[in-house]
Amino acid sequence: MAFVAGLAASASTLQAADPAVIDAIKNAGGLVLPYPGKGESWEIEFHLRGRELTDEGLAHVAKLKEVVSLNLRDTKITSAGLAHLKGLTGLRRLHLERTKVGDEGIGNLAGLSNLEYLNLYGTKITDKALDQLTGLKNLKQLYVWQTEVTDTGVEKLTKALPGLKVVRGVDLSKVIAVKKPEPKPEDNLKWIVAATDVKPPKSKPGSFTVVTFQNKRDHRIKLYWVDYGGSLKLYGEIDKGTGRQQNTYSDAVWLVTDEKDKPLGYFISGQKVALAVIPK
Repeated sequence: MAFVAGLAASASTLQAADPAVIDAIKNAGGLVLPYPGKGESWEIEFHLRGRELTDEGLAHVAKLKEVVSLNLRDTKITSAGLAHLKGLTGLRRLHLERTKVGDEGIGNLAGLSNLEYLNLYGTKITDKALDQLTGLKNLKQLYVWQTEVTDTGVEKLTKALPGLKVVRGVDLSKVIAVKKPEPKPEDNLKWIVAATDVKPPKSKPGSFTVVTFQNKRDHRIKLYWVDYGGSLKLYGEIDKGTGRQQNTYSDAVWLVTDEKDKPLGYFISGQKVALAVIPK
């Protein structure tokens, strides 16, 4: 029962916030999750089902305040929308890759003093944007693939922020793309039925692999990763009769619940590319 109580605690944390704000974010396609170990703090993701998100939709996120991680990858936000993020001073991770954000919007991030990770891959930024990031003393990772950023701009920023790693990727125009075949499952993972009063084991660090989950049940399920401390991280939902290919590591524990977060069972990944069938 302790494990079920833990899931219920996550649900009660969501309820502690303004329900209208939570509903507005969900209606815009956002996934709202309690951030592990941070009390009433939040992780919000739009890149899975909320790619139609526009600048106006970010106003709801701003009302939630204690947002630690925000993923806006592939959404329709622009530089103007970043004005809504000014008050999210607790933000530590921000994904803006492949959005219409440009230099004129980056100034809105200058006050996010706790920001550690910023992904601007595939945006319209130049060195002018980097000049506006020099005050972010906690910034550790910055991704600027496929932008107009130059070596000069990166060198200037890293002098101002010595602890920063800037990842520029490669020039894809000079790379000949070779389509690799999808990895084929070499193993079948064992389905372990969840006990109501026993937590699943914690994940352990391992080597990279891929697991394909197939949902044979007659209803949608939720897929959680049990992290190294035993906390749950929702990775997505799988409709009945469909599947999901998931990058993972060996000795990772993947918990399956119903739509009401009732534990059904779990898998433990091995070193081989594998198939994980969620039985009827």
